[in-house]
Amino acid sequence: MSSPDHPVLLPSSFAWAADVRLVGGVLGTVGSAAACILDDTRYVEPALTWQIAAELVGDCDTTDHRCERVRAMSLPAHTLDALWACRTALVQVTDSDAGIAVGSADLADLLSYCLECFHSTDLRSVIEALDRVLAVLTLDLPAARTLMTTLVLSPGTFGPEAKNAFDRVLVAWRKAGVAC
Repeated sequence: MSSPDHPVLLPSSFAWAADVRLVGGVLGTVGSAAACILDDTRYVEPALTWQIAAELVGDCDTTDHRCERVRAMSLPAHTLDALWACRTALVQVTDSDAGIAVGSADLADLLSYCLECFHSTDLRSVIEALDRVLAVLTLDLPAARTLMTTLVLSPGTFGPEAKNAFDRVLVAWRKAGVAC
């Protein structure tokens, strides 16, 4: 039996959108490359895992700039599992002490070309951006649940309780390095 979906809050800022686009682009590139070669071990994870993670991150892009500066989204558990698996694969490429996992060398080659040519960044920066995305997607605070309830059940009202919850969510995101 699969785990149920769970709601998440997404910030709305240009810095958040930049992190999401960078991570989504990298995951999508690996997913496309993996799908083309029809070898589930060449890039550590199967193509479907990379593609699911890329689609999840792509759905997180938001710059709607409502007064609350947040958006609610339902997150299927399997998509978060795929994103964690991709993060593990990316970290394996950078971790020389862990040894070379099957596909890590091919993934490293693909990423070095992709990151240099298309994103003008390095893998550590991508992992840092991915960590910020994961911090948002895994945030589980009472304040987040209060704010989520307000956004879903009473989207037009943003009273003192919701404002207080919003402030606590912003503090948690900022502690995780998320610009909001």
